[in-house]
Amino acid sequence: MQAWSIPDDLATPTLIIDLSIVESNAKRMAQGLAAKNIRLRPHVKTHKSIELARLQRALGADGVTVATIGEAEVFAEAGFDDIFIALPLWCTTKVASQLARLSTLAKLRIGVDSRVSAQTLSLATARLANVEVMIEVDSGQHRSGVQPDRAGVLAADCQLTGLSVAGVFTHGGHSYAGANAVIQAANDEIVALRTAYESFIDHGIQPKTISAGSSPTALHLSGPVTEARPGTYLFNDRQQVALGAAEPDQVAAVVIARVISTTVAGQFVIDAGSKALTGEASGLVPGFGVIPSLGGAVVTKVSEHHGIVKFDGDPPPVGALVQVIPNHICTVANLYDRYQTLDGAGLAEPIKIDARGHLTTSLD
Repeated sequence: MQAWSIPDDLATPTLIIDLSIVESNAKRMAQGLAAKNIRLRPHVKTHKSIELARLQRALGADGVTVATIGEAEVFAEAGFDDIFIALPLWCTTKVASQLARLSTLAKLRIGVDSRVSAQTLSLATARLANVEVMIEVDSGQHRSGVQPDRAGVLAADCQLTGLSVAGVFTHGGHSYAGANAVIQAANDEIVALRTAYESFIDHGIQPKTISAGSSPTALHLSGPVTEARPGTYLFNDRQQVALGAAEPDQVAAVVIARVISTTVAGQFVIDAGSKALTGEASGLVPGFGVIPSLGGAVVTKVSEHHGIVKFDGDPPPVGALVQVIPNHICTVANLYDRYQTLDGAGLAEPIKIDARGHLTTSLD
């Protein structure tokens, strides 16, 4: 990763993105998938930014993926008219009202992995022309989704309740087990979706969309996949580098922190704790972030506003700035209101993180 020139008076902690790397990452994914005839529907939960989603769209993305009703509202209000909520929804009265309103702004697709949740959706959306469902299948992560050979059964059940079925999707999240797991996870996605496709056909249903993908597996996909939904690739992070999904110079986002204490031997403390780096532990890499400029020193412990960095030798002086690559950029971005940006000339205008915190609604 390159060392960026940061003004010493920068307020810390600050989340900075390099726009030239962001654009390069966006182009690489879009072009790589286009070469495989796979559409790119990026998962915008990573950045939650209207401006960055517009950049992705301009560089080849086709529609967006979101995780929450609130995110869907933010992006629909901004003019994104093709949105996939990739989560099984339980349709309460309020959710039904939100979906009805959203359907006037965008074509909606919604994840389903059970007959009972499909029934709640059908009561709210069966008369809405702009709403379809996608059947989720489990390709090995064992988080949600029906078994692939049961996809057609659930799709037929959805149709009987009045729902329009667009296709099938999965997520190879078990790719995060390690670099050796990435290719296997991509293959698992392909096999699961092929089985699901055959199950659809056995029940007389032709899926329009066969959707897969995580940032590590996306560029390893092939037929029958027609759509991929990576998210982290736009920024990359410590996990993506460890998985071999990104090179160090393709990391576009870092947290700038300041050394605030060196009083304890063998360590120093920065002003970036769990409220700047998150307290999310990773089974893939140790600690909570890494500082490449200090030989890969690791933030080994965090409290709310303190990050402890184990360090042999003379620590940086109190007041020094350090650049921390987070483990998982998606959770880090959700902690900030905006991205400070860098372009070729140095610090540039910040970008708002529009959907930050919008879990259930953007209107409350």
